[in-house]
Amino acid sequence: MHRSYCVFALSDRLKARKIQRELAKVDGVKTIRFSEDLKEMNIEMEAGKISAVMERAVNICSRISYGCELRYKFI
Repeated sequence: MHRSYCVFALSDRLKARKIQRELAKVDGVKTIRFSEDLKEMNIEMEAGKISAVMERAVNICSRISYGCELRYKFI
């Protein structure tokens, strides 16, 4: 299952890489990609793990980059 999220207040690529490394360790996550401008994050994950992955993603983003927020992007 593929989900896209709008990312707010992510300050730099170093923090984006840290977020990617941490999210890669979360059970059910297959791939994580950020857009060039760091305004969008795409996560491929197992279908039954969406809410657990989203909860961890929100926590990881806010811990690594203070004030960073994720919102589901309706396509």
